[in-house]
Amino acid sequence: MNQPDNSYTVEQFKEILDSNNFQSTIYTDTEYAGKPYKYLTFQFPVARNTEDITIFEDDDLYAIANCNFTKFRGISNYEAIWSKELNIIECEIQNTRFGKSNRFILRNLSSIFDTSSDLSYENIRNDPSEVVIFSNDSLKVTIGLCSKEITFLSTYKEGRHIDINQRRYGISMKIENISIDTEEAARLLLEKISNSLFFQLSVLYSLVFTLTPRRIPRAEKVLRRKRLQNTNMESRALKLEYEYEKTPMSLYWFAQNNIDSPIFAFFAFYQVLEYYFPIYSQSEAKNRIKNLFKDPRFNLDSDADMMRLLNVITAKNIDVIGDEREQLNNVLKNLISGDEIIDFIKSREFLMEYYVGKDSNKLSNEKLPINDTTGIIPKLSTRIYDIRCRIVHNKASDTHKKILPITKEEDCLRNEIYILKYLAEKALIINSKTFHIY
Repeated sequence: MNQPDNSYTVEQFKEILDSNNFQSTIYTDTEYAGKPYKYLTFQFPVARNTEDITIFEDDDLYAIANCNFTKFRGISNYEAIWSKELNIIECEIQNTRFGKSNRFILRNLSSIFDTSSDLSYENIRNDPSEVVIFSNDSLKVTIGLCSKEITFLSTYKEGRHIDINQRRYGISMKIENISIDTEEAARLLLEKISNSLFFQLSVLYSLVFTLTPRRIPRAEKVLRRKRLQNTNMESRALKLEYEYEKTPMSLYWFAQNNIDSPIFAFFAFYQVLEYYFPIYSQSEAKNRIKNLFKDPRFNLDSDADMMRLLNVITAKNIDVIGDEREQLNNVLKNLISGDEIIDFIKSREFLMEYYVGKDSNKLSNEKLPINDTTGIIPKLSTRIYDIRCRIVHNKASDTHKKILPITKEEDCLRNEIYILKYLAEKALIINSKTFHIY
């Protein structure tokens, strides 16, 4: 492993950033082993936003400064970069189906596309670092080890400081010899080419690749972690006091295990609530029937009164319970009060900012009246149902409304999940039963 060139200073690195119009700041901290040390944070452009990337004075600044990262910009939605100057798009890719090593994947690709390669066991040290999977007069597409540039930008934003000269971080698809002027053009071309070539790899060779979604920078991860933490945490002994129904609990765990996939998580939490639709609908029907019988004017011999009873029963029949939006509203009314949901939102500043801001309009036009304790529950149920429909409806005519993976809408969905998770937990708690060991 190469030793860091400590003669290359943070100040020199900042000069390079300044000359390439990257905003950066040098910090000095004295908390590290009682000695002062310096680090630098700079803003890497990604579409219209930026990501903070931090380097320390004991990193290999020389190696980093001498890769071409300043000539690149990020591509929204994906762990990808592009360069107008170098005519390159590069995106990390993943092969999640088999979990094979980079070496195995590249040797497999080489056996398909480069039959002249010597892949014998004796030649294993000369494993391919890059395989051309398509080329013509206009462009070349390769799959290979990640470049130093994308390795640096991807790992350092996550707080991992590695030797980029090793270049063994992951694999990427690189599109070369293309003329692109904007981030949007780069993203659309990346999607178009990967969809075409990856689909053929899947159908012809059972090799499943996907573009890696853009990872969250370390600073934002820390912020999100703080949001999830309970500020009033106190030590409490666990109890085997209540037990919870198996089906909704399975859906709850599925949502928790997929919390970083907002579409899966949202729909699974929604299904927890959906599980209780018939329970609360039947409960409402029972109450209506009881109220009919309590009425002294109710007459069993009256055809009109019997018709009223029949209407209640058929409207809330277990097989035909009624409109799903109405059922959701009915469940929420039984789970929580307007005061509770308002307190939940107001106690989380990031949720307040989201629901009063413009981003919340990306998922539903139903705004939540944050100060209306009476009106917020029906508005919330409508909003949740609208989002649910945008997730599950797959008709071609509805594609402009559908919430798709790796989009701004999916990112907004993370905020909606906080409330839906809270409601799912309420449903499980309220419908729990006394715990029995057998």
